[in-house]
Amino acid sequence: MNRSAETALMCIFYIIVAIYLVDCAFDVIANLELLGASMLFTPSFTVSNLVRKDRRYSNSDRLRNYVGLHTPIYRVLNHAQQFILDRRISRDFDLHTNRGQQKWIYREGVLNIRLDRGYSAVSIGARTIFAVDEWTRTIYHIDASGRLAVTDYHQNYDMTDVIAQVVEALEVITEHYDADKYDAMERRYEWQLDCTENIEGVRDYKRATVKCWFIKSSNKSVEWRKQWFRETPSGSTQWKITEGSHPTAYQVVIGSTAYWLPHSILSREWELHGGRKFKSCGTVPFFGWTGTIDSIDIPVWWLEKNVAYDDVEWIDLVEPVSRNTFFKKWINKRPRRRWAR
Repeated sequence: MNRSAETALMCIFYIIVAIYLVDCAFDVIANLELLGASMLFTPSFTVSNLVRKDRRYSNSDRLRNYVGLHTPIYRVLNHAQQFILDRRISRDFDLHTNRGQQKWIYREGVLNIRLDRGYSAVSIGARTIFAVDEWTRTIYHIDASGRLAVTDYHQNYDMTDVIAQVVEALEVITEHYDADKYDAMERRYEWQLDCTENIEGVRDYKRATVKCWFIKSSNKSVEWRKQWFRETPSGSTQWKITEGSHPTAYQVVIGSTAYWLPHSILSREWELHGGRKFKSCGTVPFFGWTGTIDSIDIPVWWLEKNVAYDDVEWIDLVEPVSRNTFFKKWINKRPRRRWAR
């Protein structure tokens, strides 16, 4: 083979190698873009090292100096808060989104959305993917593909990508949320009754609900106390005492007759919003002056003993009198206080 033929073959070989290397280079660049590593000389893992650590504004600064920097992060806070409330997973978070210029949604080791007087940041795991530096008024943002964007601050910055990354983290938290764990913790730290003083409770009698007019309470009252304890998350024990009082008896009009009803035999049940029932535990007064007809649960044996007579059943004698009759007979007759002139 002559020298010219060898030279031609070598040129063809180098051309094929060059084409192959160029093709490989394009493939590598495409793969790096997919992995977010096309910017090898910019910090695409986190932006925390690009933002100053000290904060520029404090609670002594005027709001007008920095509140305009909060617009982008509010979009993330509002979306995340609505997501958490809709799925009822708020017990998994430290939420502070009510008032003031310091707000956050925090889940340890997973998510941190923070606003702090002009500064704002969104962290997912160990990566800070979004931040606003209040010193330079610059936005730093790493998108889902890992590319870093550095932009002068403006309120219309598109937060769609940041919200999408936050939603992905929230969905992971939702999948691992364990409501039973928090229910068990709440039961563990609930207040438990230790002992009582001067509390008899509501006695178990066969009762009838009777309508009556309340006149007054007895002058004598019963002072009661309850002592409570609970375990705290730190392992210590907390104690507290609740106190109260109630009259020993109430003067009421049942039918057309006035009676004294002992507090210890009475009971009352209320219907709360949503149809729930609440039954008195006997530690609060059963009556208070309203000037209207009240209902009270009275033992049947007391009605048979005190209201019924001869062959007349008590149920025929408990129809309340009219308001006019009640006031005329029992209220307006009470002695009026004479004021010194």
